[in-house]
Amino acid sequence: MSMVTYIGLNFQAAINDDDMEDEVAITDLFLSSEERQMLQHQHFTTPYLYELEAKGSPIWQMHNDNKVHSPHNYEKSKSTLLLVCNFLKKLLPKGDYCEIYICWKGEEGEDSEKKFELLLDQLSIDQLEMNEKYLITIKNQF
Repeated sequence: MSMVTYIGLNFQAAINDDDMEDEVAITDLFLSSEERQMLQHQHFTTPYLYELEAKGSPIWQMHNDNKVHSPHNYEKSKSTLLLVCNFLKKLLPKGDYCEIYICWKGEEGEDSEKKFELLLDQLSIDQLEMNEKYLITIKNQF
């Protein structure tokens, strides 16, 4: 199994089907229509769903265990999250938001374990703990 990062948007986004030349890319979902509908209903309020890919360490590894036991990996994941946030600052219109949900492939129907909100103009990343089954709402207020 592999970990998947889903992103929900309020608008259709351009799909990046290239060989991941960009540091952050939005790709198409490879889910059946039933799986897509279940994922939408279970976790998202946004109408358009995609997969979010980022080069570097996975953002879901930015959790307290790594912060204590593997600070190097924690910092690498934190750098990846900053890349994603910079990408979203350019992608999201002012006043809009997106939702990110991370889980193991095949576990999309399970309940999220934690929900939190992140404001792109007030990044308080050091206070975040990322992990699987977390639903993150990211707002571009200004």
